[in-house]
Amino acid sequence: MELELVCVRHGRTQWNKDKRYLGHTDIGILPESLTELLSVKEELEGRKFHQVFCSDLKRCRETLEWAYPTPPDKVVFDQRLREMDFGDWEGQTYDQLKDSSIYREWLDNPQSVTPPRGESWGHFQERLNHFMDNLAGFIKENNDNVVSSVLIVTHGGVIRQLASMMIPGTKFWDYTADLGSLLSLKLTLHEGKWEGHL
Repeated sequence: MELELVCVRHGRTQWNKDKRYLGHTDIGILPESLTELLSVKEELEGRKFHQVFCSDLKRCRETLEWAYPTPPDKVVFDQRLREMDFGDWEGQTYDQLKDSSIYREWLDNPQSVTPPRGESWGHFQERLNHFMDNLAGFIKENNDNVVSSVLIVTHGGVIRQLASMMIPGTKFWDYTADLGSLLSLKLTLHEGKWEGHL
């Protein structure tokens, strides 16, 4: 079974502009980000997807509404597609956090260090694995042995993590996921495991 997973990162928010950590805080996109999303809108225009998934947070909902208008009953809004929860670091900038030893450890090794009252890397990866397992089940039920195309509107960390999980030999920081950008992954489900390439 083959799958094209089209991942769109949400448009720019005020916190993105201010370079603040933005995880589960629910704020919308800036009006100026609509211009930045034009290339994604043009790339998606006329495309048909077997399913559309979207993080339930406002910035992703607004991005989807602008870039690929879809009736709400045709979209699965899924909390598992949220950005990592940064806990006490939410809304803080690098300059505000740079003197914290735990923050510096996290920058060097985020897989082993958890932000205070935040989400562990293991939990972040587990919820995305769970999402991809459910996606495999959905596709088997609906489009078995057909190349499927799925749109996901989500967050930068989610896109990087999905790519590094699906593409052998790659790591989280190997990928860029700029605000208002699109990354397309070509995936194959082999013996219950997704593998792919760009």
